[in-house]
Amino acid sequence: MGALITTPLTEYEIELGAKMVPRAGWNVPLAYPEGIIAEHRHTRTHCSVFDLCASGKLRVAGAGAAAALDGWFARPVADLEPGRCRRNLLLNEQGGVLGAPLVARMGEEDFLLLTEPEFDAGSLSRIAGLCAGKGVETQDLTRLLARIALAGPKSRAVLETLNVRELPEYGCAGSVEVDGFRAIAVHAGSTGEEAFSLLFNLDYVDQLWDLLLETEPVMPAGYGARDSLRLEMGFPACGSELVPEFTPAESGLGALLHPEEPREFTGRASLGSRFPGQRLFGVRLDGRRAAREGTLVLNARDEVIGRVTSGSFCPSLDAAAALCRLEASLVKPGESLRFEVTGAVLTGTVVPLPFYDGGSAPGDWWLP
Repeated sequence: MGALITTPLTEYEIELGAKMVPRAGWNVPLAYPEGIIAEHRHTRTHCSVFDLCASGKLRVAGAGAAAALDGWFARPVADLEPGRCRRNLLLNEQGGVLGAPLVARMGEEDFLLLTEPEFDAGSLSRIAGLCAGKGVETQDLTRLLARIALAGPKSRAVLETLNVRELPEYGCAGSVEVDGFRAIAVHAGSTGEEAFSLLFNLDYVDQLWDLLLETEPVMPAGYGARDSLRLEMGFPACGSELVPEFTPAESGLGALLHPEEPREFTGRASLGSRFPGQRLFGVRLDGRRAAREGTLVLNARDEVIGRVTSGSFCPSLDAAAALCRLEASLVKPGESLRFEVTGAVLTGTVVPLPFYDGGSAPGDWWLP
């Protein structure tokens, strides 16, 4: 394994005492000295800043860009109005989920794709390869643009305190001015709270980072809090719930697709022939101890019915929760399930998602 890739903020995060961990080849902050629980709760009640420079950023532009993307993604792209964004699904030929990029239409034939670090390994280059010979240009901006996100019910107020005006509405993206430089603001997030991602020239990253940390009530938060926040909302993650072996229906996302639409896209032909025996379910555990990814799930008859895909203590619930891929025919709402972990047997109840419904986000995570 080679050296981890650093972001423009890695040095500053280490100076702040962040615990750094590898993530998809990047060196990223798991948490700062106050810890994941404090960062999680602060995001739910105030506002936190996240370093998302490790996320993938791909520009797709040129005549035919909309039509090309429409042929690759499982949700429509061509009907997006300029300035709007939508979380989409990229599938393989077998209908399995490769990732869920946020696709923003910046102009008539100018698109920006934002992904999680786990998605970047081969999928950005795969999209670029699909563009070859179609009059569509791609540019990987992952290491050329900084990305900082503000999340929390006070994130808009913080930006307005810094004289950032004309912030886009939820599900939209647009150009703004921040402290004398231009940035792209994307109003969407994965925490269930009001959130804005700012993408801008790397030259200004330390300037904005310091400015935000000096602004009340902003505190830094790492990937640990980001993961627990999205788990409370029941949002699937690339590499955990969203994996190439399972279709959108098997990942609880079947309702996002509309097979009646006369549109061909990669993986569509395989979707009709695969009937989901397994689906994602939410389980709220009876205590604070978590059942981690990969833990076997058993029913009252001691049958193994699936595995945990994501599990953690959830501070807003004061209990642990888990997303689990289970045999749908063997699971009922309200059913009690068991998890065999080291030295203990944990119990929990199948509950509807989201686990937490008190977030400040003014719209749906998937976006219409």
